[in-house]
Amino acid sequence: MGLIHVGVFLVGGCGYHMRGKETNLPPEIHSVAIPIFANRTDLTGIESDVTRALVEKFIATKRLSVTTRDSADALLTGTVRYFVATPVAVTSSSQVSTEYRATLTVEFSFQGVKDGKVLYRETMNDWRNYPVVADLNTTEQNKRDAIRAISALLAERIHELILGGF
Repeated sequence: MGLIHVGVFLVGGCGYHMRGKETNLPPEIHSVAIPIFANRTDLTGIESDVTRALVEKFIATKRLSVTTRDSADALLTGTVRYFVATPVAVTSSSQVSTEYRATLTVEFSFQGVKDGKVLYRETMNDWRNYPVVADLNTTEQNKRDAIRAISALLAERIHELILGGF
């Protein structure tokens, strides 16, 4: 029985705890507005994918309510700074690309509305490979799917940074 108490004490004392409603945010922040991100790339619509992924992530976790700028306690704004698709795999016989890597970089800021204090300002990037096939429409769809996957990953990372309890 004594070992169980020591184990509970050690686990509790090392900073490990269950994730829940803990955040690193000031207590007055309960809601966030996420306006559409700016787009500094040549790829039309990429900002919508990133913004949609962020809104969906914040709504799904219900830790901050997503609302309009007028009623929000915090503002999450950003810019899609960079997008590139580069070949990463080619056939050995014809030197034709069979796979591309989509890389996406976003810059974002999370700040309180009342005081304007910037709580987080970061630049993040991620990438995903996607197949290149003979049908151009399918390849374009594969690229869009990769962009949506990257957007979801970046949304997860941004959400965790802002609301992470550790």
